[in-house]
Amino acid sequence: MADSRRVQMDNVIYANFGNKKRVSTPEDRTQVINKSAEKQFSPAGKRTVALTEKNADSGRRSRGEQYYRNGNVTGLKVLDGRVQCTVAGSQNEPFITTVTFPYRSSEKLREAYAVIADTANGLRLVREGHLTSSMLDHLVGNLDESIYFDCTCPDHSLVCKHAVASAYYVAEKMTANPALILDIRGQGMAGLEALIRSYHTRIEETPEDNESFWEGKTIPDLPDPKIAPAIDDSDINFLHKALRLVSYTSLEQLRAVSDIEDMYEILVSNHPDNRRVFEEPDDADEDY
Repeated sequence: MADSRRVQMDNVIYANFGNKKRVSTPEDRTQVINKSAEKQFSPAGKRTVALTEKNADSGRRSRGEQYYRNGNVTGLKVLDGRVQCTVAGSQNEPFITTVTFPYRSSEKLREAYAVIADTANGLRLVREGHLTSSMLDHLVGNLDESIYFDCTCPDHSLVCKHAVASAYYVAEKMTANPALILDIRGQGMAGLEALIRSYHTRIEETPEDNESFWEGKTIPDLPDPKIAPAIDDSDINFLHKALRLVSYTSLEQLRAVSDIEDMYEILVSNHPDNRRVFEEPDDADEDY
């Protein structure tokens, strides 16, 4: 007769190993699965999770997400086109999960970088992690593709719970470091910037036809430099040091600095953005 105190889930029996939080009802399980929507991943991270969970059953999705939330994924190593994650499981030795992204040939990757180069502010979007749908299709994978996993655990399913946990962990790292997807593709941010510079150079050397000349493309955003008062934002000691070279006495140096500060204040106050509007008093024509 089986021990009624033992609880059996799937092919694992839990007995006297401490309290374990279980998902006992379909409603509880759905709630656990839907927590993934609350996680604020970057577009690349969300696409990575989506291409993973499409091939995982609900049980492995929920357990894998719980593994991720519990910090069971302890390491990440970037390889060519794939990532290796170290996941602490139920055994003494951690499992190694290999996350392989959809294959991209050199030609396909060049197409991806051309898409980035042709997109207004494309390099900035990549640098900040705001990839467009087309960029995601090229760099991460389109929605018809899948991310493949190989795990050292005994579960031979397409996507085990360690794979789900690894996908979440990779998504987190992609959100913190948008250049990670470029590292996975063997390019890196610095390499992408160099490629785009050379791409634009080739485009500039190619004569435009009449249609492209008149239609043009979307103009990138203008830079938004920080505006700060020159004297207030700089080190006044350098001004003293410079005037010390052309002043006979310390008193002349101090007066020169003071005069420059006064002139600066006058210029700033007369600037259109700072000019004060003085109104004539009502009794301006009275005799004093």
